[in-house]
Amino acid sequence: MTLVSEIEDKRNVSEVLPYSREEEYRLAQQAGTEAVMVGRETLATVVHQGEQLRNAENIVDDTLYTVDHANRLLRGMTWSGWLGNKFSKPLNPPDHRNLNNETIEERKNILKPLKMYDNVPEPCVAAMQSVQNYHLNLQVFENCETDEQKGTCKFICDDMSRQANLRITELLAGLETSQNDSSNPSSQNSENVDNTKDFALQLKGELSYLRQQQLVLHQITRGVTTTTTTVDEKMKLFNNKTTNKTTNKDAQEDSSITNEYAAQEEHLNILGEQCRELGSLAGNISISAEQQAEVVDSLNTKNDGLYFKMNVMNRRTERFIKDKSWGQQKADFIYYASILHKTSGCYLSIAPNNDSTLILSNILNEKSIFGIYKRGRVLGLQNKYNRQWAGQDMFGKLTCSSSSFNRRQEWEAGGDDWSTTTLLVVSKGWGAGGYLLLDKEGKGTLPIIGGGDFATKEQAPEWCISEFNEPH
Repeated sequence: MTLVSEIEDKRNVSEVLPYSREEEYRLAQQAGTEAVMVGRETLATVVHQGEQLRNAENIVDDTLYTVDHANRLLRGMTWSGWLGNKFSKPLNPPDHRNLNNETIEERKNILKPLKMYDNVPEPCVAAMQSVQNYHLNLQVFENCETDEQKGTCKFICDDMSRQANLRITELLAGLETSQNDSSNPSSQNSENVDNTKDFALQLKGELSYLRQQQLVLHQITRGVTTTTTTVDEKMKLFNNKTTNKTTNKDAQEDSSITNEYAAQEEHLNILGEQCRELGSLAGNISISAEQQAEVVDSLNTKNDGLYFKMNVMNRRTERFIKDKSWGQQKADFIYYASILHKTSGCYLSIAPNNDSTLILSNILNEKSIFGIYKRGRVLGLQNKYNRQWAGQDMFGKLTCSSSSFNRRQEWEAGGDDWSTTTLLVVSKGWGAGGYLLLDKEGKGTLPIIGGGDFATKEQAPEWCISEFNEPH
């Protein structure tokens, strides 16, 4: 039988049995105790999950380091890659998120040292100064000794947190307005605006971290100090009042009232302690959940980067194996297809006045149709009109002028679903690959080969490769 049903049973038989205040107190305290126990178990589970997430992130960091090292070794197996490795910095082992390597003195301090910023954009100076002032006052709050000092510092820190948040919010709103207003001269320099916005978002993240640490300091302060009046002190006040006002009343009635008041005060104090502990548990659970959300976001980004780097390593490995093999795998014809740029609705095609140049065209004809060939995991694109293969030439430029399906004409699509995919020239960047982009920062009509890093992948346009059936 649960506690709720037990309380309901007590209420149902209240007409039969005499009212028992002590039993009601006991049931209420029992419910509070069970709530505290559930909160403690929940907090322990959340902390354990946080440790598992941090361990998972550490494993991903180690895997990323291993994949980067493998890519460096594969690149060094070619003369150009070996020369590139000579002029690049060696890889450093990852810094894990756990605190096993911290010193004892560092573990005593909840707040990390004051963060210094270099090359602060001019619009962000005031917001940066507000965040640093807030950080410095939190350090003072952490070292306060008396309750009065802690109360004063808490009030100051709350006010500084609001001021810093207000400055950052106004800064981001101004930047958003500047980007949307094309007539504003400051909006013309998009690079400076982006840098300022990135720095403002960095300040916002730092302010969020400091606010979480202030909540931790509040919980510690509550656990050390207490401002409640004890039962004995309240009993003395009550006895003094009843002695002065009820001198002629029966002593037994006074004793009964006094005992009832003492039991009530003890009951309220017990419930108060349980509520304070529940509040502390709720605050710690909230902080742990926010930290776990941060770790999950970091894991999501790192997993995407790991998947991307694994594909780079696979492409370089296959290229190295092909260079060492005697024969070449046969390419299988899949079907004729159109390649649609999903944003503009235009088709990848060869130019009307130059069969070797690829462009975007809003006309679907024979020049916009490509034969799709597959060899292993790579694709080949042969234009149906001039029977030439698309790829990069010996100078690294995009062209459709090769008479055979060689290594420079190898393409790769993003996954098995070609209705929404990116396109990548495999041979670009010594096997790292280069994504098919558009000129004028993605707003033009001339396809070009871009970089093969993760940032370029995020900017690469989406294409739709769909089978073309000739009308009968």
